[in-house]
Amino acid sequence: MWAFACGVVSTGESVSDNISILVRGVILAGPLMCAMSQTMNDYFDREVDAINEPERPIPAGKISKQASWLITFGLIMTGFLVALSIHPYVVAIAFVGVLMSHAYSGPPIRAKRNGWYGNLIVGLAYEGVAWLTGSFSITQGIPSTESIALAIIF
Repeated sequence: MWAFACGVVSTGESVSDNISILVRGVILAGPLMCAMSQTMNDYFDREVDAINEPERPIPAGKISKQASWLITFGLIMTGFLVALSIHPYVVAIAFVGVLMSHAYSGPPIRAKRNGWYGNLIVGLAYEGVAWLTGSFSITQGIPSTESIALAIIF
């Protein structure tokens, strides 16, 4: 959510004139897309968590594998709807975020097994993608190259 807000501020656009976009974007970046990536990761880590963290919801039997996947899918779809309410470009960025989340946690890539690829995806997804989402959201189009460069540097 903070990286989204940084992306908004980096454009120089008026935040007070775009409160609705700011609120929807913060909800998209935090409670929807971040939560989606966490639930997806929990699903794919259920066997390891059963050994290392048996109190986690899936290994402890507090939530079924199917329910976990339904929650993840529900967060994805809700995220896409919120993204669409902001701008079509934001839907495309959200889709990239979902793909990155799967690449990090899920087969066949499971980038989290590699310190270089896993950390790169986390950095790009949690910071760069969220920043770009803020920039694209508040400008309602393509932000300046400076704003995009800041997202990449960040």
